[in-house]
Amino acid sequence: MTSSSTPSAPPPPAQLCADLPDPAALGLVASGGDDRAPVASAFTGRRLATIPASVPTDVHRAVERGRAAQQLWHTAPLSRRIGVLRELRARFRAEKAVLFPALVHGCGLGSVDAITELHTADRYFPACEAAARAHLRRYRLPRPHLTGRPGARSGPGHAVVTSCTDDARPLMSLLEGALPALLCGSAVVTRLSTRTAVAALRMAQHARAAGLPDGVWQFVLPGNPAATWALHALLAEHTDARAPQCCPATPRPEDETLAPPGLLVVRHDASVAAAVRAAVPSCFGRAGRPCAATSLIAVHQSTWSPFETAFTRAALHYAAHPASRTALPVINAERGAAWAQAARACGARPVLGHPQRLAPRPDALWHPVVLAASRWDGAPIPPVPRAPLALLVRYTAWPEVLELARHANRHLAMFTRLRFSQLLPQFAGLPAEHLTLNDAPRSGLPPRQALQALQRPSARLG
Repeated sequence: MTSSSTPSAPPPPAQLCADLPDPAALGLVASGGDDRAPVASAFTGRRLATIPASVPTDVHRAVERGRAAQQLWHTAPLSRRIGVLRELRARFRAEKAVLFPALVHGCGLGSVDAITELHTADRYFPACEAAARAHLRRYRLPRPHLTGRPGARSGPGHAVVTSCTDDARPLMSLLEGALPALLCGSAVVTRLSTRTAVAALRMAQHARAAGLPDGVWQFVLPGNPAATWALHALLAEHTDARAPQCCPATPRPEDETLAPPGLLVVRHDASVAAAVRAAVPSCFGRAGRPCAATSLIAVHQSTWSPFETAFTRAALHYAAHPASRTALPVINAERGAAWAQAARACGARPVLGHPQRLAPRPDALWHPVVLAASRWDGAPIPPVPRAPLALLVRYTAWPEVLELARHANRHLAMFTRLRFSQLLPQFAGLPAEHLTLNDAPRSGLPPRQALQALQRPSARLG
């Protein structure tokens, strides 16, 4: 979607849900009676809607309904499933102007991040179709007269899988957790959040209009953090698998905003300018909340001074543009401030910003915080809150980088002149599964990888 086709400003928040059908008709399973989840604009605080909240018994209803619907959906030819996918993409592309304000006000994405999310989602549809044609064609559909015969194959997949949404990647996490499973013939139950609910129900509306049968894709919406954990546990128990997704977070109330950080390494032979161009949006884009955010940056001592100077200047320039600002929830800001203060107490030097300035103001803007450490003493790095933070660590020897990688997540970016073949063996056995060379890592799981995982019915995914 080009900027010319994108509204310069979203419509008033009150209009975002005015024409939304009954959530129950779109697959939301909620029988909580008076329990409702309030949805407010992430930027203005104005209430957009109240959506019925799900209770634990709704999980049982959703799974049973999904199993019944999956019996017919699983027997549909692959060509029909792909036809539904194509129609869904067509409706998605026609309604981008409606989804844009839903991403901004409902999900809290800044204008730049909302446009990027729409672009990425648009490209995901054909990638799913290509992966399905390549990996699912060899499976035969079940035929009643062959049932029980030796050699009969009923096709890949699980009956009912569960997925979740990520507030920092609302559309992509929604599609990533549903489309590959739907193409495999599975039913899906997606756990939403109050931030992703409006955008998800919009997509559900398009899916139903595209021909997706009732009950094949359903949703549950917790009304509070305690309910989130309860619904997550029940879905894990009663569904057949968890859909393959990129770094899905376990919604434990005590650490829901914490996760191991991504790692970005600037070697002695790196291009400092290229590393800075990639590192700044990686650290501060979407308020530093994606799983691929490289909040931990290891810099060789020979490039330390030029990188620190250029990175600080670029971070200030990036933060000066409100369009690049994704809203930062209060809980993320509070934990980010506490983490930065604790890091300073351990000897980290403040380079930019102050922890107290992380707290969101009424206009939902925030200030990036950059800390620097001359070295790391080898102690485990505590999980970094999902907030606009960056910790620069100077290193002199390569084993120090490998030690830092032990405490990072699967996303690792390396800026160097070395080749992949020289780097990959060194990270064997470490969490870094997604290695990016001379570019920032990106959140996401390729459809091909998701389909391959879903074809293993004997394995419990996730």
